[in-house]
Amino acid sequence: MKTGCGSTVFRIGILAALLCVYPFVALAGQTGPKAMVETHDYDFGSVMEGEDVRHDFVIKNIGDAPLNIRGTRTG
Repeated sequence: MKTGCGSTVFRIGILAALLCVYPFVALAGQTGPKAMVETHDYDFGSVMEGEDVRHDFVIKNIGDAPLNIRGTRTG
């Protein structure tokens, strides 16, 4: 059996490919809550001082565990 630089380069290439793919495979199997928001921002346009404005953001839990929202803040 012939061993040399080509064999080593091949093994390093395989190892590098596995290391690049591993994080994606590991994340694919994760369980837990996962929030999905259809729109991340909303433009109210021009608002007069003292005028009340309101917008509802819909947050869906597409995970497989309860999603707890512990706080919100304005931008």
